[in-house]
Amino acid sequence: MGISSAFSCTLSRCRRPVSTAYISNKKLCMSSTSTTSSSSGTNTISSDNNELYQERSDILRANSKLSLAPMMEYTDRHFRHLVRLVSDRTLLYTEMVAANAIAHEREAALPPSSSSSLLDGASAEELSFDPSYLLRFLGQGHNAEGASVLQLGGSDPDQLFLASKTVYEFNQLAQIHQQQSSSNNNNAPIFCDYTALNLNCGCPSPKVAGKGCFGAALMQDATLVQQLTSSMYHGSQGSIPITVKCRIGTDEGYQFTRDQYNARSDEEEYQSLKQFIETVASEGIVTDFQVHARIAVLGKNYSPADNRKVPPLRYYQVRRLAEEFPELNVSLNGGVETLSGVKGELDECPKLDGIMVGRGWMSNPWAFAMSDELLYSDGQQLADSTRPKNRMEVLQAYGQHADYEEERWDPVKIRRFITKAASQLFSGEPNAKRYRIALDEIAGLPKKLMKEDPKLMESQPPLSELILDAATKHLSEEVLYRTPKESYEKILYDEEQAEKRLLFVATGGNDAKQAEEKQSFIQEWQQTRKEDEMKESELNS
Repeated sequence: MGISSAFSCTLSRCRRPVSTAYISNKKLCMSSTSTTSSSSGTNTISSDNNELYQERSDILRANSKLSLAPMMEYTDRHFRHLVRLVSDRTLLYTEMVAANAIAHEREAALPPSSSSSLLDGASAEELSFDPSYLLRFLGQGHNAEGASVLQLGGSDPDQLFLASKTVYEFNQLAQIHQQQSSSNNNNAPIFCDYTALNLNCGCPSPKVAGKGCFGAALMQDATLVQQLTSSMYHGSQGSIPITVKCRIGTDEGYQFTRDQYNARSDEEEYQSLKQFIETVASEGIVTDFQVHARIAVLGKNYSPADNRKVPPLRYYQVRRLAEEFPELNVSLNGGVETLSGVKGELDECPKLDGIMVGRGWMSNPWAFAMSDELLYSDGQQLADSTRPKNRMEVLQAYGQHADYEEERWDPVKIRRFITKAASQLFSGEPNAKRYRIALDEIAGLPKKLMKEDPKLMESQPPLSELILDAATKHLSEEVLYRTPKESYEKILYDEEQAEKRLLFVATGGNDAKQAEEKQSFIQEWQQTRKEDEMKESELNS
């Protein structure tokens, strides 16, 4: 049976004509120069761009053991900034940005005298266009982010070419801005320096894979994916590595049910995945794959949440891929939500290059504060790190970002995004809920005050001060100043206790020894609860 009629986008409709002007049959050339096609003819990829490509590739390889998964409405520049304060080495992924949105804003931003480049008319004194609209999609805040990846979504080679070209040109504009900053202090810095570009071939959302005809739907046409990644490579002038995030497959060819899926051949599933990877990697442009260890169910009206829960995880398919393709860099995604889980997966399969975590970071970012120390062994770099030593310092540093953003953008529109990024920093701690409620009230202040009297906003303290006040009012000093190491030891203890609880539930205490252990554990657990309640009572008194 073919793709279900419930899947509103047929494969033929997803396929778009490929502009031969943007596609090259050459494999990646690491010589001093190579050629690429563009709308204006044949250009030369300079030796400088090849050097940039190699530098970024090295950064990508050196920081891939743990990555922040792309999540819509979560991994915006504010949350990425917070994660960077917690970890120097985590590879940051943006939310997916639709290539057609960038192409549209690019066209609107192009100077009247230009038909192709944002660089036309740019000088050390001024830019020839307002970059703010494009920076909504591509900007990195007031600091460069370090190792980071911009995820693009789309199935049109021309649009992906233009989106990648825009990133490349913003990098050129950043160099111009360095000259501007000395002569015009009113110009905001332009940070769009991504380590790599990623093509989304894994999102199963009906809006994306169905109506949008991209995301996980692209797994059903590996040749098109190859062409799309080639367009991205040439759009960025061969200066930025191109990567692909995908799943282990889709439900193409049958109607998904748990029983039918479990009855299907593991080998058939793996061979289909292998063929997809081989086709996409055949030009030598894509050598990095982030693989979610579930299939994407597209033939039913499954939500993204359903696609995270219903199809079972099959880590062994991703591990096999990493073992059989040592020349590729393969990261595993799906179901791993703790730092101990990340370390466990890397220890179990050393051929894996990294683990991608989404919801774990989202729900408790501080739980990954020891990731650099546990996953990397280059002691000197760790010793040189200047990242915050506790959550109080994290909030102080994040406050600088918050104030900068509110100076640049409208607080009414942006404050809630800024506070949301810091809302889970104290997840699991006493009074964490009160802290979140306080942040929510702070987020709503600009809109409330602007309705009453716009002048009231002028007398308000800076957002950084409001965030710190919320934390110091509701959280203890022990929580605020606890080190990453102390926090991780507590997390490991909590995980151990949770495992014991599960074990006792599973065994039911069916012999005398287990019953005795169960009683001892219950007493220990009750004592811990009493201590936690006393601490919270002291804070509230």
